Amino acid sequence: MGIGLSAQGVNMNRLPGWDKHSYGYHGDDGHSFCSSGTGQPYGPTFTTGDVIGCGVNLIDNTCFYTKNGHNLGIAFTDLPPNLYPTVGLQTPGEVVDANFGQAPFVFDIEDMMKELRSRTRLAIHQYPVPASQGEWQGVLHKMVSTYLVHHGYCATAEAFANSTGQVFDEEVTSIKNRQKILKL
Repeated sequence: MGIGLSAQGVNMNRLPGWDKHSYGYHGDDGHSFCSSGTGQPYGPTFTTGDVIGCGVNLIDNTCFYTKNGHNLGIAFTDLPPNLYPTVGLQTPGEVVDANFGQAPFVFDIEDMMKELRSRTRLAIHQYPVPASQGEWQGVLHKMVSTYLVHHGYCATAEAFANSTGQVFDEEVTSIKNRQKILKL
């Protein structure tokens, strides 16, 4: 059995991670697979009765897994947008019960989110603030742009970037996809 993420159009007759644009964590060997039939050692094996979670951090585009409520760490980095949850079965009679948030998760996702927010606040407090006024303006522009992008105001972020001479480096589709996911 493999649990992971796949882009649209990936062959669903194979375990996630074996084909291009798919990522998976496999129960038989505990390896992670990233668009290749060759896996990398990642976590413990899993079997009947285990609860495996697959989480995506949309801020840093990483994927992590959990086993029976314990975080196994980051499995994949630099994930592309538009990936879909994927489960691959190999053995006849295998059954999977999926939870997309309709019931409480075994893993304490709220605690993880609190930790991420705390790290973000710390990074903000440690951000060096330039002394000269000209540098302040650039910092302020970057802060406004980041806020607009984070909250999904793509058109406004683009217009603001154009009017202030900044480079708009986030894909509009990525912003819109993030907003759709947040509304789920």
